[in-house]
Amino acid sequence: MLKRRAWVLGSLAAVVLSSCKTASTPPEPAPATAETPASASERLAERSETIVGEYYSMYPGRAVELGLHEFDGKLREVSASGLELEIEFIEDALSSLEAIDAPALDAEQRVVLAALQVAVRSELFELKTRRAPWRNPMFYLPSLNLVPYIARDYAPLEQRARAIVAIAEGSKDFLAHARANLEPNLPRSFIDTALLQVRGTIEFVQADVPAAMSALEKTERARLDQALAVMVEALWAYEAELVKRQASATDEFALGAEGFVAMLEQTQGIAVELPRLREIGQRDLERNRAAMEEAARTIAPKADVRRTVLGVLDEKPPADQVLALAAEQATQMRAFLVERQLVTIPTEDVAVVVPSPPFMRWNSAFLDPAGVFETANLPSFYYISPPDPSWPKEQQQGYIPSGVGLLFTTIHEVWPGHFLHRLHIGQQPARALKSYWNYAMGEGWAHYAEQMMWDEGVSEDPKVRIGQLKNALLRNVRYLSAIGLHTGEMTVEQSMAMFRDQAFLDEASARQQAIRGTFDPMYLSYTLGKLIILELRDDWMAQRKEQGQAPDLRAFHDELLSFGLAPLPAIREAMLGPESGPLL
Repeated sequence: MLKRRAWVLGSLAAVVLSSCKTASTPPEPAPATAETPASASERLAERSETIVGEYYSMYPGRAVELGLHEFDGKLREVSASGLELEIEFIEDALSSLEAIDAPALDAEQRVVLAALQVAVRSELFELKTRRAPWRNPMFYLPSLNLVPYIARDYAPLEQRARAIVAIAEGSKDFLAHARANLEPNLPRSFIDTALLQVRGTIEFVQADVPAAMSALEKTERARLDQALAVMVEALWAYEAELVKRQASATDEFALGAEGFVAMLEQTQGIAVELPRLREIGQRDLERNRAAMEEAARTIAPKADVRRTVLGVLDEKPPADQVLALAAEQATQMRAFLVERQLVTIPTEDVAVVVPSPPFMRWNSAFLDPAGVFETANLPSFYYISPPDPSWPKEQQQGYIPSGVGLLFTTIHEVWPGHFLHRLHIGQQPARALKSYWNYAMGEGWAHYAEQMMWDEGVSEDPKVRIGQLKNALLRNVRYLSAIGLHTGEMTVEQSMAMFRDQAFLDEASARQQAIRGTFDPMYLSYTLGKLIILELRDDWMAQRKEQGQAPDLRAFHDELLSFGLAPLPAIREAMLGPESGPLL
């Protein structure tokens, strides 16, 4: 539901690939010619190996998060010349992939090819169209992420400390390049959000990292403290630069209509015209709004709908019982999946419900899974953040989730949402399909899971229905706000009003969601991915019927999840055939 990294917001369109091997600069792409199946397959295997290997040499931080610790302590090269080489590599990689004769590949290989193409196109879009290194000060912060080195004991403390030292010592030059790269006039919301992230990172580096490393031997600790001091100084210099840039900030954040459509096609492989996109989003909002009114009137036929909904959402467990309730919900949701045979659970692994560590309490609740390439047997965590005891009592109470809201957070994050998806990704033999993040598939599946669980009878209580629909309406408004904000049809203030009036948010939350839309236009992917999966399910079931087979929801879910985080259009073609029809 909420992303597990605060600073990830600076690169939400980023694609994640992985390999344990490195490779040399890719060769010049071969000309596109008709190929035999064998030669096309060989070329795909060679290109995939080379591109994926080089990719993680350029983006080491992403590799570390997935458990590839040979990249520990390395920083992305963000000098002007480094970014030029990065663009050159990505353009060459895309050309070499486009030269492969896709029709000569089998269905699974075409999914791999499509996944790789979307991956490199997404990076190219971020660099050349959105121009993130030059326009988005949040772009640089993920590379300085120290959380993987302290969140899990994947290696001895001294080894992890050395990686932290390397990043901290390199941060001075890294952030100097960032300051030099940024244009004079930056979008105001980008600067303001980056300042929140930088200041939070400074606090994290000053307090949480030393606390996590407190058992180090004296000499190692002294070296760590010295390196962290360098990093804090570099971060404060970056903060000062951003404060200075506020005076020349603009409100020019929008992609424009053409850019928005291009973003979907380049970063997700989804080709859809804007009027159609807007139409299906509005229709889903109206459907969910009508269902919310029906649920509210079931509870209180003559009462104001908003008052009834807010009353249900104000029914909260005591603060000291939230973790126990979440653990109970997780157990119940897993049992429900097994009882109804809704999806295969491939391992006995579970996500442990624990309070978020102090340094990770920027989100109220989120999944933090072990990296898909970790070799050690490491736990996955379903974190829930307690309210800050220093807050006023009213604010603390407001931070506690409602019981029905927490249920659908548990469904989204754990069973059968992100955590179950992660278990299936771990079974995927193709490294390219288990190694990168695709927004529409990843969040689309987790959001689809919320509706699917209600539809399959997880409860008949209208209060539970309100919990499910509250989440759905939030995502509906994100969807329409993303379109409106980036086509110039909606102001930030109008987006805020829509979140307040249609998604039942308070003023502060509505503002936060509207601001997020200015720099994260892909947050329409929750609803978009859900709708694409629902359409695919209907068509897949219809195809089975035509073939004389009975409907089988478990088989559908298992096949869908078997493709890892591949782009949804490629999954649809693999599941339905080349003549699969429109996504929506």
